Amino acid sequence: MTFSVDLSDALAKATLAARRRVASSGFMSSLLNQDSTLWGPAAEPEASIRLGWTVHPGVWSTVASEVMEFRSELVAEGITRVVLCGMGGSSLGPEVMAASGSLPLTVVDSTHPDEIGPELARDLSDTVIVVSSKSGGTLETDSQRRAFESALVTQGLSPTRHMVIVTDPDSPLHLVATDAGYRVFTGDPTIGGRFSAISPFGLVPLGLAGHDLRDFLDSATVGFERCHTPGEENPAVVLGVAIAHDNPAVNKLLLRADPEHPGFGNWIEQLVAESTGKEGVGILPVVESRMTTLPDARSVGPRGSGSDVELSGSLAELMLVWEYATAIACAQIAVNPFDQPNVESAKVAARELLESPQVEGRPEKPLDGLSLFAEPAHPGLQAVSDIPVLLKDLAGERGYIALCIFAPRGTEERWRECAQALERRTGRPVTLGFGPRFLHSTGQLHKGGAPEGVFLQVIETSTTSVTIPGRDFDFWSLLESQAHGDARVLADTGQPVISLTGTSNDVDRVIATLTSQGG
Repeated sequence: MTFSVDLSDALAKATLAARRRVASSGFMSSLLNQDSTLWGPAAEPEASIRLGWTVHPGVWSTVASEVMEFRSELVAEGITRVVLCGMGGSSLGPEVMAASGSLPLTVVDSTHPDEIGPELARDLSDTVIVVSSKSGGTLETDSQRRAFESALVTQGLSPTRHMVIVTDPDSPLHLVATDAGYRVFTGDPTIGGRFSAISPFGLVPLGLAGHDLRDFLDSATVGFERCHTPGEENPAVVLGVAIAHDNPAVNKLLLRADPEHPGFGNWIEQLVAESTGKEGVGILPVVESRMTTLPDARSVGPRGSGSDVELSGSLAELMLVWEYATAIACAQIAVNPFDQPNVESAKVAARELLESPQVEGRPEKPLDGLSLFAEPAHPGLQAVSDIPVLLKDLAGERGYIALCIFAPRGTEERWRECAQALERRTGRPVTLGFGPRFLHSTGQLHKGGAPEGVFLQVIETSTTSVTIPGRDFDFWSLLESQAHGDARVLADTGQPVISLTGTSNDVDRVIATLTSQGG
C-alpha cells in the first residue's frame, strides 16, 4: 500500500502558505535533532526530556530480536496466548498493532470486575501476561498485576514464567520485578506514553503475539525517511498543518473508520487529544464518526473516503506520520505536546474517594430504575428517553457529546451504534470512551481543552467481586471511585455531567432507548 497524505483541493490551497512556513523554518530537521525549543520557552523543560521517539526505528532491532527469540521459547513450552495489562499508550498502541495484523491479543485495560474476573478465572497455563507501565506506578496496572500474580499462584503456575514486565528503567515496577526474577524489557524514559508505540511498549506485546518485528521496523523506517524529506509536501507537515488549520474555529476531527487498520482511531484519539487538549484549546478526534462536514470540524479518513484529509500506508508508517504531525499541530496552536496537566485531577479525586470513607456521597435520584446524578440539575429530565433532546440543547452549535462508559468493553459495538445514532439525533459529534482507559487519553482534553463538552456517564454495576491482593479496596471500589471522581472534576469545570448507574439489564435499556431514538 502506497504511503500518502492527500488534502482536498480547498484545504490544500488554504494551508499552502502555512506548510511553506513550517518547511522553510526547518521544523522537521530541528525535531529530528531533538530541539526542545520548538514549542516555546514554557514547554522547553518538558520537551527536553520527551523527544526520544524521534530516533530512527532501527534502534529497536536488538529488542525486536530478543522478543522474537523469547516468543519461540514460550511457544515451545505451550505458552501461546498473550494478555496485555496496561493503560493509555501502553495498551492502545499494541491493541491496534495486533488488530491490524489480525493477531490475537487480549487487552486488559479495565478495572471493571465483570471484565477482569473472567480473565483471572480461566486456565492460564497457556498464557503469558505482559504487564506494561512506563511510570511503573499506574494504579490500574499495578492492581491487574497483583490480581494475575495471585491467579497464577492459585493455579500452581510460576508467575516469573507466565508474566513479562515492560517499564522504564529504575521505575518502581522495574525494581520490584527485577528483585522477583521477572523477565523485564525496558523502554526509553525520554519517550512519553502516547508516543511509545514504536518502542518496547508496542513491540513486546506485538512480537509475543506473533508479528515479525523486523518487518514492522522496516516499514517504520520507510515512514521515518518520508517524514524527514524537505519541502511543504512532507507528509507530516501536510497532516500536521491540516489538522491545526483554522483552530480554534475548527477544532474537531471526524475520523472515518479504516478497514485496513481496525481500531486505529482509538490510538489517534489519545495521541491528538492528550497532546493538544490544554490551556483552553485543543483538537478533538471523533472516532468512527459518520457525520458530514461541520463548520467546526474537519474529516480525516482512508484513501477514497471523500474526507478533507486522506491517508494510506502501512500501520507503522501511519503511526510515525501521526506522531510527527501531532508535534507540528501543537506548535501551530501553541501548546506543549508532552505534558498532561489535567490528567492528575481525576486521579486525585479517585484517590480521595478511595481513601476517605467520610467523603459525602454524591446526590442521586431514581430515573427509570437507574440512579441519576446530574450537575447542574435538570428538573425536566424525567426519563431516559428525555436524554437526547437534553444533550442536543446542552451541546448547542459548537459543543460535543462524550459517552463515558464504565462497563465491560464487550458492549463497545452497541455503544458505537448508540454514538452514531445520537449524532444523527443531535447534529453534534459524539465521542465514546470506556473508563477508566479514556481517563488516560481524552480525559486530558475533557478538562483542559475548550469547555465545549456535554458528558453522559454510564456506570454498569458489577455482578462479581474481585479483590486486589495487598490492597484494602477491590476492583469495584476502584472503578466506582474513578467514575465518581471524574464526574466531580468535570462538573467543577462548569461542563454539564449526567451520570446513570444501573445493572447490565438497565444499561441494555439505555442503549436501546438512545439508539432507537437516533434512527
